[in-house]
Order: sequence, then structure tokens, then C-alpha cells
Amino acid sequence: MRYTLLVLTPPDSGASARHALEFAKAVCLAGHDVACVFFYDAGVLTALSQCEAAADESDLREGWQDFAQTTGTPLVACVASVARFGLGDGRELHERCLPQFTIAGLGELIEASSDSQRFLTFAD
Repeated sequence: MRYTLLVLTPPDSGASARHALEFAKAVCLAGHDVACVFFYDAGVLTALSQCEAAADESDLREGWQDFAQTTGTPLVACVASVARFGLGDGRELHERCLPQFTIAGLGELIEASSDSQRFLTFAD
């Protein structure tokens, strides 16, 4: 079975941000596939390199990057959400993002979801 995941919460928001990563890992361990993890709204903060986790929290950014490297799953941050948060555009934006993330529009989400049997949203 193929899944598309939509993450709407920032990496420091608590349970739902952690559950998204845990679910993605579990899907792959069960022999299924994640077509894409799309970060939208405050979820795009996960893609930024200048943010750091609190000392007592695991760093979900690192977890997502490891997941993408291990599975080959695309991690996509929504360009409109990035602009809405005033995080930059063009070359500056790509320099601020972690290496495993790409910036794209909602078309990527639609394409991935049309190629999946399941679509899950993680939000608070």
C-alpha cells in the first residue's frame, strides 16, 4: 500500500509532529511505501536549517532527514506556506532549507496523493 502524508504542525509542537515521523517509519517497516511527506502551513518550519530543537527534545528535523535518506521518500515543503511565514524566496529559500527537503507547490501533493491508496494528515 502507498501512503501520502501531510504534516501541518511545526517540529516543536508535540505529539502530532512526532507521530507523523513514527507513522512514516512504521509504514515502511511494514513493507509499505510513503510516496511523499508534504509539509504545509506551520509544518514547513521542519524544513528550515536555522531552527534547533530544545535540549530536552529529540530533533525531528534530523529524524526526517534520516528517514528520507534511508527510504528515498521525498520531503516537500510548500512554497506558499514558506512565503506566508516570511521565510524568503528563490535562492535564499533553498539555502535556508535542510538538504533532504525540496520546495514545491501543491501540485506535488496532488500528484503524490493521486498515486497513493491512503492520505493521512497530521495536525494539532
